[in-house]
Amino acid sequence: MSRSGAIGRAQGGKIYTVLFIPAARERMKRFDFSHRFMVGLWGLGVLILSLSLLFAGVSFYLLRKEGRMVQMAQQSQSQKEEIVWIYGRMQEIRARLLLLAHEEKKIRMILSSTPDSGSDTILGEGGGDPPLLAPSVLIQKGPEGMSELMSEMDSQMFQLRSGVSREETSLVALRKDIRHQQERWAYTPSIWPVHGVLTSGFGWRNSPFGVGRDFHPGIDIAGPMGVPVVATAGGTVEAAGWDQGYGKSIRIRHGDGVETLFGHLDSVAVSPGERVVRGEVIGYLGNTGLSTGPHLHYEILRYNHPVNPTRFIIDY
Repeated sequence: MSRSGAIGRAQGGKIYTVLFIPAARERMKRFDFSHRFMVGLWGLGVLILSLSLLFAGVSFYLLRKEGRMVQMAQQSQSQKEEIVWIYGRMQEIRARLLLLAHEEKKIRMILSSTPDSGSDTILGEGGGDPPLLAPSVLIQKGPEGMSELMSEMDSQMFQLRSGVSREETSLVALRKDIRHQQERWAYTPSIWPVHGVLTSGFGWRNSPFGVGRDFHPGIDIAGPMGVPVVATAGGTVEAAGWDQGYGKSIRIRHGDGVETLFGHLDSVAVSPGERVVRGEVIGYLGNTGLSTGPHLHYEILRYNHPVNPTRFIIDY
């Protein structure tokens, strides 16, 4: 059914009339409204529109706020996970630093090196107890747990910085000790002077000349004539030439009161005052002096007192 409407206003009566004209054969409908009613109706419409806009604005604000809260919650969770990850990495660094300190102690024991005064307290061993609860559990406790965890991480970070600083100082000192030991090792007799057969050891023995017993201050190594004889450590040739008892012989001064003597050589290949290094050929095996056959007489003296050479040979 089709309809049409009209609005009219009576002159002087402030009355609003609304006519509804129906289709054919139906009566027209008329509604009269006072001016006050129409003003109230328009006011109600404006109020409803205003409330609708206010509701839409509040809803939009709450939705944005909820979105920001969700985003902040996600960021907070991500930050918590990152804090737990950082804490775990700190524990790994602490464990590796402690392992490094323990390995350094082993090296110092081998070198008989004095440890740094602070090496035994690296990272505050024996103090700074770890938290009773895991970091992930502490975080879930809220601000109190987070405060406890951050305090613990700050304490461990300070320990790590102090530990790294002490370890750096200790390693510098250890490097100096190693260099010093390298110098000592370079001048410490430690290899066989010649390839051959050990025929006489260090100490008391029956005289090879058949007259009683005598003290043998070195070792005898038999071999073919002309076999190369090498220096058993670095040092300075103190003497090279003929000796009444040892025939052609060489005496090398190594330092720290240590000297080596090579006797009964067929020939010498160095001169007094010459510096030699471990493994350098200094002469050739022979049968000169008081000798019963081709061999090398090898001695090690410490402050002019003979010591057993086999105690110095590392591949004996």
